[in-house]
Amino acid sequence: SRASSGPVERAASVDFTHRVRFVARQALCGPATVEAVASSPRAGYARGVPDKTLTPPSPLESDLRSHWQLAPGVTFLNHGSFGAVPRAVAAAQDGWRRRVEAEPVEMLGRRWPALVAAAREPVAAFLGVAPSDLGFVSNATEGVNCVLRSLALSSDDELLTTTHVYHAVRQAMKFVCARSGATYREVDVPLPVGPADDVTRAVVAGLRPNTRLLVVDHVTSPTAVVFPVGAIADACAARGVDLLVDGAHAPGMLPLDLAALGRRGVTHYAGNLHKWCCGPKGAAFVWARDDRRAAVHPLVTSHWAGEGFEAEFHWQGTRDHSNWLAAGAALDFMGQWGGWDRVRGHNHRMAAWAHAMLCDRFGVEPLTPTDGSMLGSMATVRLPARLADLTDADQAALQQSLYTDHRIEVPLVAWGGGRFLRVSCQVYNEPAEYERLADVVLRLASR
Repeated sequence: SRASSGPVERAASVDFTHRVRFVARQALCGPATVEAVASSPRAGYARGVPDKTLTPPSPLESDLRSHWQLAPGVTFLNHGSFGAVPRAVAAAQDGWRRRVEAEPVEMLGRRWPALVAAAREPVAAFLGVAPSDLGFVSNATEGVNCVLRSLALSSDDELLTTTHVYHAVRQAMKFVCARSGATYREVDVPLPVGPADDVTRAVVAGLRPNTRLLVVDHVTSPTAVVFPVGAIADACAARGVDLLVDGAHAPGMLPLDLAALGRRGVTHYAGNLHKWCCGPKGAAFVWARDDRRAAVHPLVTSHWAGEGFEAEFHWQGTRDHSNWLAAGAALDFMGQWGGWDRVRGHNHRMAAWAHAMLCDRFGVEPLTPTDGSMLGSMATVRLPARLADLTDADQAALQQSLYTDHRIEVPLVAWGGGRFLRVSCQVYNEPAEYERLADVVLRLASR
């Protein structure tokens, strides 16, 4: 295992100004340890030659990009960071804004409980739960915070996650540990990963008798790996450990049945609707299993405090609620091309192909199985060997050059001592865009 006194590995993320910000992950609540628990031989992991037989899918419809508001001339391969809102969904949100501003008191003061209840219905049906089981929040990180702040932790308790955790969630976990004296710990799941059973064993081996809550990503943000949350949930249930799934990327990328996951052992789930469902920014949800729901509250304590999960989450103060009200319009819009299974299948096939193609072009080892079994609609690949030893400043400069000089929006990632890029695959993307990315990166690497 790594030394507990040193910093956890640094990660890079790209914000909307296209700058790379590097964050030193120092422990906020005592020594944060990163524990390596995968001790088996690496046989079976993603190794060898990428599958060159994979082919990209045919487009679901011609000129799909015209349905989005993306800037002309930009090769946009970063849907995963903040999503992108289709024109029709933006129009639906604007319509709700106009209705609210035309009758502010009628809409917010008298009709709001009925309006938000109706807005939850299509989202709940999409997720396989009852509308009253969901609370609207502004993003998955807020939903995670709602769950973490609901815990009555003691100094004997432990919060556990993996090295693939989203940094904002890491910070939230450390914050609640700092207040209570509880322990924060990460289990190392090294790259390359696979098969899924090995990931499950690595995570489950990290559980301890005092582990109060395990937090795992359904789809990891920096490394784009689909974690086997069902199997992990089974193991948590057998050990009496609560499981919070950070599903920031999963809705719209993977088929979801939260009720079924709850029966297996998932106790809490937070997810975004503004990423792969293409909802407005600020559309997200938190779900808690019925035996945990009463303890979970919104971060804003308001008029309906103490009146139950549904009542508390339906009103969190005066804000722009149009993002929640337009979430159903996004689900309808994205499902129009033969249904959500077809949309998800298309994006998955594109990601599996892009993963194999980029690994082949860059001459690097795949990070996940080459059959695409641990990918959703994104893929992370190592940068070519000549770019493997970039400094942080060099990576920031390369990130800026990709966008400014070549009009390519794709995130570069520093994780676990390596340098990577992550591609997203949404229905508006075309194979030629990933080929162009490969050409540009290899040209820059040869300088």
